[in-house]
Amino acid sequence: MAPKLVIFDFDGTLADTLPFTLSIMDELSDKFGTPHLDRSEIPLLRSFSPAKIIKMYKIPLWKLSLMTRESQRLLYKNIETIFLFTGIDKVIREIAACGMQLAVVSSNALRNIQAVLGEELSQLFTIYECQSGLLGKAPRLRKALRLAGVKPEEALSIGDEIRDIQAARKAGIPCAAVTWGFADGNALAGYQPDYLVSDVNQLLEIIT
Repeated sequence: MAPKLVIFDFDGTLADTLPFTLSIMDELSDKFGTPHLDRSEIPLLRSFSPAKIIKMYKIPLWKLSLMTRESQRLLYKNIETIFLFTGIDKVIREIAACGMQLAVVSSNALRNIQAVLGEELSQLFTIYECQSGLLGKAPRLRKALRLAGVKPEEALSIGDEIRDIQAARKAGIPCAAVTWGFADGNALAGYQPDYLVSDVNQLLEIIT
């Protein structure tokens, strides 16, 4: 049965923000006094959950919050360098045309998300739950369900990270994990999402 509500993550799912994020990591580390990211460890980090990465780099949660806000500020300053993944615009339009509700639940800021989506696509989303915090997504997913007036089993959550799968499980929502974002496809598969998606066009197959 097709879902009544489709919930998208933003970074790494709708938009390719990873290259920009990696480009400012040293700047953030210098500003907030945290260890520099070891670029050679990125393939390994792609198989870890955010909680494990935070612990590995010994980043206090209060600093993580400040770093997240600063990265969002810098992203908005450079918003013209951020684009949706190829084909995502078509997926959004076709889901909306089928009469399903669309939501974004993301740790990113609303102004960044809507700036990248553009006015037309932004208006197709009826629910935005933004700046959810890296480790606090499940409550925002539940709120999106309430706002849409649907049951967990009537929704589908789509994300690119291990934490997206974990949050969807906590909220009781079926989930799809996409492999074009941050997390490694094999690592995502190990957390047993309902769907593992390697191509944008596959999204329409599982949704419609």
